[in-house]
Amino acid sequence: DAGELLQYGPTAEVFHRPASIRVARAFSDPPMNLLPGGAPGLGLPAAQPDTTVGVRASALRVVQRAGDLVLPSTVELAEISGSDTFVHVATRAGELIVQLTGVHFFDLGAALTLYLDPAQVYRFGADGALLQAPATMRRA
Repeated sequence: DAGELLQYGPTAEVFHRPASIRVARAFSDPPMNLLPGGAPGLGLPAAQPDTTVGVRASALRVVQRAGDLVLPSTVELAEISGSDTFVHVATRAGELIVQLTGVHFFDLGAALTLYLDPAQVYRFGADGALLQAPATMRRA
């Protein structure tokens, strides 16, 4: 990042366990969604205001599973990128990017309910260092 080596290791390890927010930003496309740990409307258990929560765009879904967090949102932009659709949304917790496989069409301003498995959340400390990463990576 800007000519500085931030983390070294196998690609999958760096992707799934970024050492810091800087690594997560540099190694994610679309960028990892980052929100304050105490963001209202996120619904995470044990919210920690002095942390940053990271959520991969591909971890957000439009189909609910048992135990999911529910995030009501409003579509701000939907863009097709190859075989994926990136949906930019506004939520009570903040702005997010959702990566959906396939081509999807959404009206601007439309209500969209998103779902998130809380086990797929990253947590970073006040210094930006990784505190917690998902233990297992399930396919969305």
